[in-house]
Parts: sequence; C-alpha cells; structure tokens
Amino acid sequence: MLCLLVLLGIMRVFFGIFAFLFLCLSLRAKPLEVSVCVPTAILINAETGAVLFEKEANKPCFPASTTKIATALFAIKLMQGRENQLMRANYSALVSITPQAKKQSNYRSPPHLLETDGTHMSLKKGEELPFYELLSGMLVGSANDAANVIADNLGPTIPKFMERLNAYLKEIGCSHTHFLNPHGLHHPDHVTTASDLALMAQEAMKEPVFREIVAKSCHTCPQSNLEYIRYLRQTNLLLRRGVYFYPEAIGIKTGTTKAAGKTMVSAAQKEGRILIGVVLGATHNQERYGSTKALFDAAFSEKKKRRVFLKPGITPIKTKVAHGKGLLTTQLPHGLYYDFFPSEESPLIVKVSFETLIPPIGKGDVVGAVDIMDEQEIILKRTLLLSATDLKPTRLYQLTTIIKARRQPLFWVISVFFLLILTVFLSRKKRSSRSRPLF
Repeated sequence: MLCLLVLLGIMRVFFGIFAFLFLCLSLRAKPLEVSVCVPTAILINAETGAVLFEKEANKPCFPASTTKIATALFAIKLMQGRENQLMRANYSALVSITPQAKKQSNYRSPPHLLETDGTHMSLKKGEELPFYELLSGMLVGSANDAANVIADNLGPTIPKFMERLNAYLKEIGCSHTHFLNPHGLHHPDHVTTASDLALMAQEAMKEPVFREIVAKSCHTCPQSNLEYIRYLRQTNLLLRRGVYFYPEAIGIKTGTTKAAGKTMVSAAQKEGRILIGVVLGATHNQERYGSTKALFDAAFSEKKKRRVFLKPGITPIKTKVAHGKGLLTTQLPHGLYYDFFPSEESPLIVKVSFETLIPPIGKGDVVGAVDIMDEQEIILKRTLLLSATDLKPTRLYQLTTIIKARRQPLFWVISVFFLLILTVFLSRKKRSSRSRPLF
C-alpha cells in the first residue's frame, strides 16, 4: 500500500532557479505467488535489479557451468571489442584429470584442470581460434577447454586470471562468491549464491556480444589452423524446439555436476520487460526447466497497476522567479503517474526541477520537469512541467532590459541625467524632513 512518508517541500537556489520537491514514497512489493521445487532460486528485473521472487537466494551453492557467465563477462571487459583476436590453446590449459583421481587427491590438484568426462570442443595444443569462437564454444556448447584457453590467454596464467576475476566480482557486488576455475568443474571451495549469479547475469546481459551468443540455439565454429568446422548445440533447452522450449527465452547458461545438481541462469523477454531467473540444486531437467518456466510465467502474467501522484491540471508546485511579478504556478496536462508491476513496486523519489527562468513566461511554456526515480536516483519516468499562467516581468526589470539593449550614447546621457535628477530630488526631500521642528 502506498504511504506518503515525507514531504520536504521546495528549496530554491537562485543561480538559474532550480526547485526540488522530494516525495519519499514507501512502497511494499507484492512477492510473486509461485511455487518452485528447487532449493534455491531468484528472479530479478534485468534493467532495474528489482527482486520479484527469491528462495534461499543467499545460500552458498555449487554453480557448475554457470561459472562461465562470470568468465565470459570479465573476458569481454578485458578484450574491449577485440572479438576477432586469435587466442592460442596452450598445453597448460588442456591438461585433464579423472574425477576419481581429483577426488582421491582431496582436491589438491590445480582446480582448473579439465576432467576427462567433461564437456569440451576438442581443442588441440597449438590451435588458434578467434576470441569470439572460444566464447561461443564456452557459452553455447559449455566447452570447459574453451574457458581454460580464454583464461590462460588473459591471465597471464589461469590462477592469476581467477584472482583478477574474483576481485572484479567483488567490485560489482558479488559478496558471496569465490571461484577457483573458469569453467565450474567441481571443487568444494568453488561457491556462489543465486543472488550473486543473478547479478553476474545482469551485468553480462549489458554486453551485446554476450547477449548475441547466449541467445543462439546452435553455432558453427569455422575451420582453424588445426581443425575442421565444428558444430555446437545449445545446452539451454529453453532455446531449442522441444518439450522445454520457451518462446520468450533469450539465454543464458546451464550447468551440471554431481555435486551441484542441475543449475541454470536464464533470461526471458516479453513486451520490453527482461527478467533473469536462477535455479540451483535441481535433481533433474523437469525441476530445472519447470521451475524456471514457472517463475517467468508468474511474472509475465502480472497486470500493471497505476499510482497517481498528481491529477491533471494545476499543481501545488510553485516557485519564485527572479524579476517576475508574483509566484509561478505550474500545470501537468496529463497529471503525474507511474505504472508498475506489483512484484516490482519499490520506494520512489519524485524530483521537480525548474529550468533557468527569465520573464516574461507564457502560459503553457515548458518551465521544468518532474522525474520519478528509484532509490539509486535512476530516472524511471520524466514528465514536462508547464506554466499555468502568464508571468510578467517587474517594471524595474523591464527598464533595466531596455537600457541594456540600447547602445546609443544619447540614450545613455538622457538616462544618466534622469537618474541624477531623481537622486537630487530624493536627497533634498530627506533633508527637508529632518529640518522640520518637532513641536
């Protein structure tokens, strides 16, 4: 329920007049009514970060191959548009170990080592592929060797790359994440949360290259110096025709290990609204995809509500205009309102700002704007503020304007002469009043 907490009023600053009207509005979002059969899940708005639903979203979990979202995001940031730059597959990035040997060593072997039964694109020592193709192999086909090659080339070593990646994730707000390898193969200390994964995906979806790749249902990797054409199929079944296909899906990444179960970070778009869902710990595909679809369906079935702050017409927003006669009154022909989904209702700030105002001002002139913002002061909606009446300048300001506009010497002489006569007259009148007898 909407509750008006604070009306701080209008503050004026007279260097080109600005006025600010803050309305701090406490809004309580209505959580989505949906049931998911996974132990951990979250659903957020990709643009605003608003949380629509969460279940144990800050519980530490194993991410499996959803780790590759972070690897891709950080690598794209480092490459800065150099998608066609060749990367070389070195031996250090292709070394593998059996899952049994890895476990028997009590995970003392390097965490980035590949596993013999893990997904890969069969990269060869000395093979060279463009960065874009390695990204596609990692994000479409979930190739662990592609993730290692990217990290090895950007590192300068894979462990160094992971140090830099973890530092970057902390910078963007992932406070419960610690990754030991770029691909997500199991290690007991390689953990994150649903909330952090949603944040990684939110940042990654801002990158056009990432969005393009994760939306593909398949990818053809061209011939390299050592290998023929490769054909990759998307592991995210929301994007492929079949029982789990979801028409609104636009990405992102699945993951599977014995310890993590079936994990998934996904994105879907409908009517311009992009949502990101995370489900962790599913035991089978029906749980993974069924829970994901349930989250999206519940959100996309919501109907927007409208909150009206000011009705159409003259508003209570007024301000003093320098050199103007009286206060400036304002109007909003269509009123001030904000449309929102119930699960995304959040505290808002309404800020009124005036332009630099110089009289005369005509009725209907644009004099400012009203911004509806979130708590981070990101503008959600802007409405133009109009003058409700004519505002004329004072006579003194009119005279001053005329004098400034005139450049002829004769006019200046006459003006100065007139001001001298006025000054002498007022001075004599003042002395005369002082010389009068008191009785």
